[in-house]
Amino acid sequence: MSFVKIIVNPRAGRGRALKVLDRARQVLTQAGWHYEVARTEGPGHAIEIAREGAQAGLPLVAAIGGDGTINEVIQGLSGTNTSLAIIPGGTGNDHARSLGIPLAPEKAAALLWQGKIINMDVGVERDRLFGCLVSIGFPVDVIDHTNKKKQLIKGSLAILTSVWQTLRNLKYYDVTLTLDDRSIATTACGIFVLNTPSAGGGLRFSPNADVTDGLLDVVVIGKISLWDLVFTLPQVYTGSGRHLRHPAVDFYRCRRVRIDSPEPLPKMFDGEIIGQTPVEAALHPRALKVVAPVSHPAEGHPVSAGLESPAAALSVATLLGL
Repeated sequence: MSFVKIIVNPRAGRGRALKVLDRARQVLTQAGWHYEVARTEGPGHAIEIAREGAQAGLPLVAAIGGDGTINEVIQGLSGTNTSLAIIPGGTGNDHARSLGIPLAPEKAAALLWQGKIINMDVGVERDRLFGCLVSIGFPVDVIDHTNKKKQLIKGSLAILTSVWQTLRNLKYYDVTLTLDDRSIATTACGIFVLNTPSAGGGLRFSPNADVTDGLLDVVVIGKISLWDLVFTLPQVYTGSGRHLRHPAVDFYRCRRVRIDSPEPLPKMFDGEIIGQTPVEAALHPRALKVVAPVSHPAEGHPVSAGLESPAAALSVATLLGL
């Protein structure tokens, strides 16, 4: 018996998540799966639903939504034995992109029996977890612009147009970075503290970031002209890493990072703007069990292995009332 609880944010992707849900349900039904759908009703609800699933001993919970929805589900599942399956249905979908999960709903849903479970690092910033990144500066402004856009602009195009709007009014901030035991004072327009290679709807600021290495990748964009930045950004989409050789870009790897600023600056976690500086980020190594394609380089085991245990069968049977 194969069962998955599906958490869906009906507002994600400006309604796209519900269309993704319909397509995923068709695939699951055809494959003979049982499932239960739980729709979120507001901020924080996905955390509650995910936590309840973990406490019930469910082996697998799926999330349909954007990176903000995935972030909430991570809050509820991190450190438990319940695995997360991501079916992308939002705007940026960077958790999915970073793990190599197909953006097509049918292919992403098929990983529930074709994929493998790996143990992924989870970032922690004070009392908040993150899967992809925490950032300050122009990345926050980009997300703010994107969230305010009207319905007719969706997906990565919404983010790309927001990048242009933000760069036209680029601001710089004096900050102090503490990377493990090293302290650096600098001026930057944007700082990315990354766990994953992808952020901002496919921007690969650190293309070699590894979600299983126990390290944070920190990308600092310093003083740079508008046009220089405009011509450099396309290199970020290619994943070549050429942008990291630009003289205005600094790159670091560390286990812990702190960012202080004279004035409080808003922070962005996985596409959601929450709180203000300082930033105090670290990692919980391999704290999240997540479904990935078998092609992912990290070691893992087939999803089916976790669904065939007697304990998993008992949890599913109880939930289904059998």
